[in-house]
Amino acid sequence: MFPNDTKVLHLKHAIVFCTVRKFLLTLLSLLAFNIPDVLAQTSLLPFTIQGNWYCIDSAAISVPGRLPGSLHNALISSGIIPDPFVGTNEDSVQWVGRMDWKFISEPFEKPHEGDFEVGEVLTYSEWSLNGVKLGETDNAFRPWEFGVREAIRPTNNILSVVFTAPSKVAESRIKNANHPLPGDAERAVHRAPQFTFGWDWAMTLVDCSVGAMGFKGEDLDFAISQIDVQTDTIEGTTARGFVTFRTESKLENDGLLLRWALSDPLGKMVAAGKFRHEVGEVKIPFKIENALLWWTHDLGEPNLHTLEIVAVGDKGLIAREKQVVGLRTLRLDTSKDKEDSKGAKGAKFQWVLNNVPIFAGGSNVVPADLISNRIRGAEDVALVENAVKANMNTLRIWGGGTYASDEFMNACDKMGVLVWHDFMFACAMYPGDTKFLESVSKETTYQTTRLRHHPSLAMWCGNNEVSEGWERWGWKVGLSELEIGEIEKSYDRIFNELLPSIVSEIDDAPYWESSPMLGRGDSDFVNRGDAHDWGIWHDGYSFDSLWTRVPRFMSEFGFQSFPEKSTFSTVVNYDSILSSTDRTSAELISHEKHSRGFDIIDAYLVKPFGDDLGKLSFDQWTYLTQLLQAKGISDGVRAARLNQDHCSGSLVWQLNDCQPIASWSSIDSHGKWKLLHHELKDAFAPTLLYGVWESVGRGSKLKVGLVANPNPNLNSAIPGTLRVSLVGLDGDVISSNDHAFILTPGTPNWIVLEDVVGKRTDLSSTFVQLSWTDNSCIDKSKCELGASAVVWAIEPKDIKLQKANISVEKLKNQDDGSVLLMIESDVFAKSVQLEANMSGNFEDNGFDLLPGEQRILKFTPHNLATWGPELSSNSQTRNVMTQLFVTARSLSSVL
Repeated sequence: MFPNDTKVLHLKHAIVFCTVRKFLLTLLSLLAFNIPDVLAQTSLLPFTIQGNWYCIDSAAISVPGRLPGSLHNALISSGIIPDPFVGTNEDSVQWVGRMDWKFISEPFEKPHEGDFEVGEVLTYSEWSLNGVKLGETDNAFRPWEFGVREAIRPTNNILSVVFTAPSKVAESRIKNANHPLPGDAERAVHRAPQFTFGWDWAMTLVDCSVGAMGFKGEDLDFAISQIDVQTDTIEGTTARGFVTFRTESKLENDGLLLRWALSDPLGKMVAAGKFRHEVGEVKIPFKIENALLWWTHDLGEPNLHTLEIVAVGDKGLIAREKQVVGLRTLRLDTSKDKEDSKGAKGAKFQWVLNNVPIFAGGSNVVPADLISNRIRGAEDVALVENAVKANMNTLRIWGGGTYASDEFMNACDKMGVLVWHDFMFACAMYPGDTKFLESVSKETTYQTTRLRHHPSLAMWCGNNEVSEGWERWGWKVGLSELEIGEIEKSYDRIFNELLPSIVSEIDDAPYWESSPMLGRGDSDFVNRGDAHDWGIWHDGYSFDSLWTRVPRFMSEFGFQSFPEKSTFSTVVNYDSILSSTDRTSAELISHEKHSRGFDIIDAYLVKPFGDDLGKLSFDQWTYLTQLLQAKGISDGVRAARLNQDHCSGSLVWQLNDCQPIASWSSIDSHGKWKLLHHELKDAFAPTLLYGVWESVGRGSKLKVGLVANPNPNLNSAIPGTLRVSLVGLDGDVISSNDHAFILTPGTPNWIVLEDVVGKRTDLSSTFVQLSWTDNSCIDKSKCELGASAVVWAIEPKDIKLQKANISVEKLKNQDDGSVLLMIESDVFAKSVQLEANMSGNFEDNGFDLLPGEQRILKFTPHNLATWGPELSSNSQTRNVMTQLFVTARSLSSVL
């Protein structure tokens, strides 16, 4: 397969337009069908070898394995170590990451003449072929190329790789650093995924592995690479920009022509040109009228074009390459506000896509597994699909993990999702010596070149919370002024000099130094830049503070919950803790990586659910953690959206998990939606309706907010009707009134309603149902802009709930593999949670159910190999189910 690394640089020359289009289209079609394809000659030929892992520090340990592959996988498969995710096994496998290891291949025949390339190597390795040293690696984020022509034989080749434990390398690197490394020096010196050294949502698992390797094709006489389009301006429906690519040649210029063609999603050629042979960076202007632009899925179609470059000589086709690209402009607006009456001012932080200021709504993405070789491309695609299903238009690749895969970025391109991409630095100060900077430079050049053609790539960010940690987390304590100065110089060299200079040279995406710009300890953090608001969780602030501390762009905020039974039971003995009120077992503690996690969750549970938490079984308590997380964090999204005149984005921490564990995720490690993800689907919906009581009783006031994200296809003001109904728990409508309410996309509108409830209204047995409809929409069941919401005047603990008997009836199996279910309750059921004994997702979950209401929804099973490859291949892991069984519970079964 040809690596999907093709990118762009810059160009020269003019364009040839309509007069040559028919000729070029005919020529390219002939070339495509009648001349042999040359792509295979320039591709990396994948290479897999079998062999054995040997522990250098213990001669007694030897297990079969393969490369590409993982040491931990080999040890698990051979029974040398238990599954690290299960029980308290984490402690018993730590010796693996502290040892040196050697992989020795079985004999193999010479596969190809070209050089040998390896990638995603964790981390410090020395490669030898037939006893001849090929080279070393020390950076997991870039490929390594080794010449093998002097060492390789026709047959009986032996490849050996020695992996040195990072802990052994760290000591010398820390000693040789030009200054102290506050934060976590033990991991900061390694160019490897930082989270594998342990995080507050991940165990420590330091692996030896190789993600990719192969032999390069023979050197070509002519090569085309780095293909891209740069769209500079969009005026009306006309797009102007440049086609860019790079050529390398050993041929004479005489008689050689380069031709290019850009085709729209329907295959229609919309721009084309030809010119004489150019070597190096090529940049050609284009103009396309009635251009099909790339949009996020909430604003339009994510139209993708195909750019094809061919080189033709006297004897026919010499080279041909193509790339999928998108026509769009995107910039980051950080312009300053006008001074208000008090002289205060801030600055925007808003993406402008195709001249439309947008609201970025989504989540943060972490690696899907601690053992990176188990992450399938299908899982990366599924993550994007699940984000889109929850109405998200933006995902952030977090800086403590790994760079986005080609599959992930391609999925974002196709599905219309913007990608905020951190460079891989997080929560520590980093070295600034020459060797480290050279390594970072090569890494950055490779990754920006690899990813820059993606229309979904919205921004590069230098790091995650490095500036925040330096300024706010006490890292300067005990350091001399000289040391502080040297550390800050290293920071500037990396994040204010090296990274932005490479990005500006290679890519046209914006660069942002650090996320967040200002920490929550800075009083100005809500006025400029992006924010990580950990006032909730870490500082104990109430969820209500998310309405009073709205920043310009919320790039992180979140709250923990535990995964449900079907996921968690694969790593803990769930039956033994199911009904237990004891949450101090070693198994549970090993799956809660935040030192205060249990205490923080309990403290937040009191307000909505009462202080009698000690009586709850672990299973009941887990259910409440998901309810708490779902309501609190989804309301934080609503707060941001209903302050769109100030805030331009809300990214939840976090989308996914790397193992079954307590975390801030909305999707657990087996792909199951937590209740939060269902709530986020509503919070990020195209139209948002929300109600909050300003006062209840006599003179009650209900404040209702309405907003839709900015949209080029919607009118500036859309007349609508707000229906406000007071409903009893028996389902009877006590009162109902309609109010005129205008929707203005991009601008939140509020209305205050008085006397919705009376002095004698029993607030413990009633709620307010809100609905908004577009007046211009005749068939209300098909209105795209409709919205609804439920408003309670009291906490869940104070609702007069009766014990609900909830039935779940399986109706039929669907052709797509899903199962149709009918849910019904004899009394009002609050916050119904459906649980399946197997991986998969319900169409809806965490909903209220009126007595006698028949809720029909689907359950769609997952492909086990996609979300939990360790479950489909590792016999040590328990409780893998194949027959569907669904249970239901509601709040009355717990409180």
